[in-house]
Amino acid sequence: MTNTTSDSRRIRSVDVNAAAADDVADAIAQMYDDQLDVLIVRKALAVGPLAAVGDRLDRDDTDPGWARPNVKMPVEDIQILGTDTPATPTYQAPRGASLDAYLESAEKHSAEAQDVFDAGFEPAAKVTELLGRFAGGRPVEVAKAADGRSYVPFTVRRLVNGKQIGLHHDYHYPLSLYNELAPTVDTRTLISYVALLRRPQAGGELCVYAVTPDTPNPPKMPNGHSWNLEAVEQGFDSAKFTLDVGDFFLLASGRCLHRIAPVEGPRARVTMGGFLALSKDRDRVYYWS
Repeated sequence: MTNTTSDSRRIRSVDVNAAAADDVADAIAQMYDDQLDVLIVRKALAVGPLAAVGDRLDRDDTDPGWARPNVKMPVEDIQILGTDTPATPTYQAPRGASLDAYLESAEKHSAEAQDVFDAGFEPAAKVTELLGRFAGGRPVEVAKAADGRSYVPFTVRRLVNGKQIGLHHDYHYPLSLYNELAPTVDTRTLISYVALLRRPQAGGELCVYAVTPDTPNPPKMPNGHSWNLEAVEQGFDSAKFTLDVGDFFLLASGRCLHRIAPVEGPRARVTMGGFLALSKDRDRVYYWS
């Protein structure tokens, strides 16, 4: 990806094999300290169990319980397993859902994303273990509400031919859903974590841009809301990342503008993932989806 920017901000990324992950053991804190934007870890998880899930889910003759919160915007019609009330804005709920609605959905749909994995592969435990490799020795745990109810640990997501995730920041703390969680975490940014279960035939790349929520006069369309993709790509530093099954990334998604390029071809992009944050005291990592 090329650009003509003269802006001083650049996308700082590290791309390592899983065997070298110890070299970036404090990556989460580095992202919070604005020293790192993207971490790519190749073959971070066993390919076999993930590929089996990707194959199983990439079909249209069965429905394991997909929610489609963006169906009102067909090009961004993502399919989600594990909740029907994501912890993000959607075209169905542009300001997000209430915390109660989110927690009720988490309980109702808790088994759906877990059950698509073969017996013996515990996805939530694998996520906890994997995130722990980059937490600088801090304990890692799923976020919980004040009443003890657990947040969704991860969701499985599918993008089929022609679908994408448009330009956005994942700075969700102002949503009412985060009224409890936000005061307990470091809100300087928010980090996305994603593992690939199925690679599309083409497209589906992670595209990251050096545009932050504080960037002055960011390139928007005349409506003042939609991003001007062409102007963003021409005016700011950027990076594109192609992942394969078993690869994993961390992204400072609350800071860096990003998108998932349109999927091309009959094979879908299937992922599992969510978000994470350092606690306010920087002594642990909370994650959810």
